[in-house]
Amino acid sequence: MTRIMFVGDINLGEYYTSFGHGPRTYLNKRDVFGNVKELLHRADLVVGNLEAPLTNANLDHGEPESMVLRGKPQHADILFKANFRFLQLANNHTVQHGPEGFEDTVSILRAAGIEPIGIKDQDPSIITINGETFGFLAASDVPDNTNLKQDCYQRLDEHFTEKVMFSVKKVDHLFILLHWGLEASTSPLLYQKDYIERLYSAGVRGVIGSHPHLFYEISKNNNFVSAPSLGNFVLDLAWDKRLLQSGILDIDINRKRLMCQVWKTHLTHNGCLPTPTRKPIPVTTSASLYNLGNDMSGEMTRKALYFLKNSLKGNLRLKFKFILRKLSKSMLNAG
Repeated sequence: MTRIMFVGDINLGEYYTSFGHGPRTYLNKRDVFGNVKELLHRADLVVGNLEAPLTNANLDHGEPESMVLRGKPQHADILFKANFRFLQLANNHTVQHGPEGFEDTVSILRAAGIEPIGIKDQDPSIITINGETFGFLAASDVPDNTNLKQDCYQRLDEHFTEKVMFSVKKVDHLFILLHWGLEASTSPLLYQKDYIERLYSAGVRGVIGSHPHLFYEISKNNNFVSAPSLGNFVLDLAWDKRLLQSGILDIDINRKRLMCQVWKTHLTHNGCLPTPTRKPIPVTTSASLYNLGNDMSGEMTRKALYFLKNSLKGNLRLKFKFILRKLSKSMLNAG
């Protein structure tokens, strides 16, 4: 029996709204995985989506755009100690601080004993456990404002799909991690459902998604599991309770038999501290943990109110430089 756990988005840096009181600062005193580490170590390995690079490349401590969503290189060891062995880098934020930051993150993770997945043209990352081979591939189809060519990480396209179809025959169990969908959607889009069905028919063992920052329903069909979005796992988007509702997908595989359960998890301390429930929820055919509503309307208002409420907390210089720049840009656009 092999046990693998999957989690959603991980940011060991800080978003604009929580400069000075997000994960990067929290890690100065406490481990963000402190409440969940014992559980994660029950698995043979843990896989997640690293939503922010670990790098000092192009670093300017006084510039909000340079500090946003930037983790420290030394925090790779914290990820390893929490049993992470594979981390997806195919997402727009890993290149937010340039290709140098992306390459830094790749090297830093490997030096810490963690294999990055989702690098452009990368073959499946494969590990053998209990005599069976497990492969991981990752890609993203989210438009990238910081790297329009998206030439550092793997894009979700037909070339990637062909690689999936070829790779599924080369391992006993192939898992596909996808950064996709729409942040404003509280449920998977039609193209996502169609693509999941296509991978299921090809013999893929599981599809694990990220990007919407919401925890979608998990489905199990025979020995295949679909988790279109696992939401946030460590991420300081704390203005909407739905962004703090998470879970850990816990999979047991014995030969071709797959069983899974999910640990309902709440992100406390401004999204810094994932805290799981004591008992998991079995996934027989499906598991829907949260009521996400019909849409995310009003999100900008909630975000602005959260910023105002916490404006005098943390790094005031960075926060006010950011908000003054935003206001100036809005006034120029209005004029």
